[in-house]
This record gives sequence, structure tokens and C-alpha cells, in this order.
Amino acid sequence: MNKQTIVTALLALVSPMQRWNRIVMLVAILAAGIAVHGQEVSARFSRESITLGQVTLLYRKAEICHSGARKPVLVLYLHGGSSRGSDNEAQLQEKAVSVIYQYLLLHDIPATFIVPQCPSGGGWTSQNRKVVNELLKSYVKEGTVDADRIYVMGGSMGGTGTWCQLSYFPDFYAAAMPVAGNPTGMNAANVATTPVLTVMGTADAMMSITDVETFMADVIAAGGSVRLDTEEGWSHPTTCEQSYTEERLDWLFSQVRGVETGIREMVNSKWSNGKCYDLVGRPISLPASGIYIKDGKKYIQRKR
Repeated sequence: MNKQTIVTALLALVSPMQRWNRIVMLVAILAAGIAVHGQEVSARFSRESITLGQVTLLYRKAEICHSGARKPVLVLYLHGGSSRGSDNEAQLQEKAVSVIYQYLLLHDIPATFIVPQCPSGGGWTSQNRKVVNELLKSYVKEGTVDADRIYVMGGSMGGTGTWCQLSYFPDFYAAAMPVAGNPTGMNAANVATTPVLTVMGTADAMMSITDVETFMADVIAAGGSVRLDTEEGWSHPTTCEQSYTEERLDWLFSQVRGVETGIREMVNSKWSNGKCYDLVGRPISLPASGIYIKDGKKYIQRKR
């Protein structure tokens, strides 16, 4: 596939109002021959570390589309168990990192993207959970990111770690996407303060869909919103690698924490620009009666 074909295909996914900015960005990317994956994505992340008490955590940071005009969102990705170590490199080789990076770049979303590395033998549900959260809070305290648009996601051990972040730090994240994770033992009432989209594979021999469904019921009973996507025939590795689709990332980054607690009247003109979702995170293509989410706000569409 040549560069012109790639540009044409990508531009077909965006509205006319967005095309000029996308044209400039895509041409620059393709002209430079950038394939944002593997070793090449590593060069776009600085090497950082944070020490809290006796614990030092290595992490990588990428500043994407920073221009000063808009405050960046803050994005946290928690890797799986096989990427633990001390090289501050292995975590960036997970396929999800390059997919998320490229999504933010191509959608022109100013973002500070944080990818920590868990030390060998550790996990995201132990003392590292607090270090990770303190790291994010340090960016909030500096005023360099949008405190109402903080997102957490991860697969396998990172999926469980994502559930853990919501359990221990309620009302902190705008939305979360735990993939192939286990929420058993988490605090459902705390998790209920954050919209969640979780993905599980039916052929995953490591994680149980039943465990997720059981916990989901507790979260919903506590007033939370959880969307579970099950992928038929997906193994554990496939689920961890393939779950970060554009539609799911669209949903994730459309969520905004604490924008408003009330419900606005939906007018027809609002449907023509942007995407809407129902209360469990499913995309809505046509207006109908009911309550929906658009740009992190709740709207009601009444019967005519």
C-alpha cells in the first residue's frame, strides 16, 4: 500500500472539519517514513523515575501534540507481567503502547503519556499502586495536565492493576479500560465512581469472564457504569494485544470527570458533530429517546 492510499483511507475516517489538520499531520508522518511501533516508539519517550519512600519506579513519558493552546490529557498504561524488570524498555514493546500513542497523535489529542515499569517480582496491586498514583498526582499538582481528563488502561497484570487504581483512588480518573484483568476483591463502590470499559476473550485460559461479570453486577448495584466487551475465540495474549480499537479509544477519551452532574436537553444539531454513547458505553449512530453521553456530558433525547 503506497502513502497516498494510506492517507486517503485515514482521511475517510474523519469529518470534513478535521481534514485539513489531519492532512498536514499525516503528510508529515508519512513523509518522514514514521512507523510508530516497537523500537521506534521508544525514541519518542523520555526516561524518568520517581522515588516514594524506599520504592523507586522507572517510567517512560511521551509528550504528544503539546502546543500550549490546550491542556494535555494524562494517560497511564500499565503493562503485563512479562514486561517487569529494570531496563525501563520492555514495557514499551507491548503492542498497545504504540497503538495508543498513534491514536493520540492522529487524533491530535494533546497528551502526556506515562508508561511505568514494574520491578521484577512485583505487581500493580501492591505498594506500586500508590507510587503510580502519586506520580500522576505530581503532574496534576504542577498544573501541566487536565485534572478532569486522566485515563488508565492496561492488559493482564496491567488490567488487574487498572481495576486496582479505581478501587483505591475513587473519583480520580475520567475513565478506565482494564483488559483481560481480574477485579476480584476490589471495592465496587469506589470503582463505581469511574466509567469502565473492560474487554475479555472467551478463550482466555488465565482470566475468568464470570469473575468480571460478578464484579460488574456489584459495581452497577453501587450506581456505576461498566461496559463488558467479550471477544469470541480470543486467547489471553490476543485480548491484550488487539483490544485497543479506535471505537473503544474513542469512548475512553470522550469521558470527562466531573464536567457536570445534571442532564441537558439534546437538540438535533448536537448529533451532527461528534460521537454519542449510551450509558453502558455503546456508540449511538442515530438519535432516539433516552439518556446518552456526549463529550463526557449526559443528554436526554425526548420522543417527538
